[in-house]
Amino acid sequence: MAISDSQKVDLLWKKVGFGKTKSDTNAAKKAPNEGITSDFIIKPSQIWALAANIPGVIPGTSSAIVTVYSDSLSTSLETTEDATSSDNRTWKTNLTNWIPPSFGATYQLKVYATTTGESNPQSTGDQLFETGSGNEDQWFFDYQSGVLHFIGDNLPSAIGTGTSNVIYVVGARYVGATGISTDSDSTGAATSFRKADLNAVYADSGINDGDLIEVVDAGDGEYGIYIAKQDAPTQLSHLTLVNTKDGSGTDAATLTADVTYNSGAVTLGDVSAGSKPISVVINVTTPFDGSTEITVGDGNDNDRLMSSSYVDLSEVGTFVTNPSYVYSNSVDAQNTLRVYVTAGDSTQGNATILVSYS
Repeated sequence: MAISDSQKVDLLWKKVGFGKTKSDTNAAKKAPNEGITSDFIIKPSQIWALAANIPGVIPGTSSAIVTVYSDSLSTSLETTEDATSSDNRTWKTNLTNWIPPSFGATYQLKVYATTTGESNPQSTGDQLFETGSGNEDQWFFDYQSGVLHFIGDNLPSAIGTGTSNVIYVVGARYVGATGISTDSDSTGAATSFRKADLNAVYADSGINDGDLIEVVDAGDGEYGIYIAKQDAPTQLSHLTLVNTKDGSGTDAATLTADVTYNSGAVTLGDVSAGSKPISVVINVTTPFDGSTEITVGDGNDNDRLMSSSYVDLSEVGTFVTNPSYVYSNSVDAQNTLRVYVTAGDSTQGNATILVSYS
């Protein structure tokens, strides 16, 4: 038994209208109740990479992106009858990627019927309208395949069975790049760059607004990923930092250091922009016998995260603070956490410092 038209419609309704596969009859399972997703597969060759550059009004002349078949230029295209279909029913342009009127009303295809070999069919032939003449003689054009089909019950008289006329079309085709472009040029597609350091970025005038830049050493010995905020960036404010080596994973860790009474300034490590120290711990393992002080902070504020008043170094014990400061510098080297030990007159003392951040 053949598949019924209602079954075919149900399949299309579920596929096109709801993005679902048909797993049962419409009576048993309505389209919203279908549960298996069925997306359309789009090949790279079907993606118009420069579609944004198609003018909203059909241009008067052809370009590297749009080829025009125009009334005014007498460049209408003569089509070929599909010999596998009914007489004069289907016509092929043998060209794909026609621009549909969704890009602008002037891209609506125009159709003419006249004898073969005409240079001005729009003047010598009959224009056939998509909605027909009122005699069930409408046509439908598949803009992707470039095939015109008279979908109505009847054919227009100008192309009726037994006539020698052929079909001409007027419109425009997309002829630009297809696929996902990674080249930067006048078409506006983004480029990816890889530079040794920020100075190499500033020296490259070919970098454009929106380009993605991987910098091997962003100033702290670690890589950084940036997006250019303008053409030819020459300073850090012209870039947006989107990721760092620290940020490529979950930027949460605990930095530790062991110090003695005369350690001086000890580097704990760098944190990335947006990092917040959530706890600072000083664990005194050997009491300090003099006036030593220990603070935890950074180069701009030595006791930003813990001041000496929170710690009694004269006894073994654990001392904790929970700071609220968030580091915002885009270069990790400007977010370097340090322990500062002022020896005073001490001759002994040991401690372990732990800074946890997220």
